[in-house]
Amino acid sequence: MIFDTWLLYFFAVLLIAISPGTMAVLSMSHGMHYGKTRSLATAFGSVTSALILMMASAAGLGALLSATEYGFTILKYCGAAYLILLGIKLLLTKASGQGLDLQHIKSKGTPKQMFKQAFMVGISNPKDLLFFAALFPQFIDISMPQGPQLAILAATWAVIDFSFVMIYASMANVLAPSLRTSNKLHWFDRTSGGVFITLAAILVTRDS
Repeated sequence: MIFDTWLLYFFAVLLIAISPGTMAVLSMSHGMHYGKTRSLATAFGSVTSALILMMASAAGLGALLSATEYGFTILKYCGAAYLILLGIKLLLTKASGQGLDLQHIKSKGTPKQMFKQAFMVGISNPKDLLFFAALFPQFIDISMPQGPQLAILAATWAVIDFSFVMIYASMANVLAPSLRTSNKLHWFDRTSGGVFITLAAILVTRDS
């Protein structure tokens, strides 16, 4: 994999990891209730669910790429369109007084329970499967072996995902009040939306 391609992918995944979502909320809840050490189980649960969804996406993606190059091109542009839709959705978000909803975790916080909670949050979202299928084709060179490229993409995602789950858990007391401030979250969403759209434009104009 070309370093510039990997660097662009790294930036995209980094932006996704920074954006607050359900796993970030769960990580902050676990961090506040159970501490940094036990939150390692949360991080492993998140990574495990993501890797399973990646393998499912890659299985279908590999068949598509083997069948036709036109399928790859179509999926590439569909993926860019998906990123644009994500960007538009973020740009159109409105500030509210609700902020992020940190739900009470009704468990004793054993590593097994925390792993299971994080795994279920990750694996139960079918949109993630679509997201991986849309994202991966943007960074794969079909003229080179696909297996090593997919391994690099998956490993990069796993490291960043694990790191940010731990960051959210470790800094929960600092980050949670700030993220619950609706005005800050609102402008963060707008900035993220603009970057998603810019990234989509860059990906579409790159050579396949």
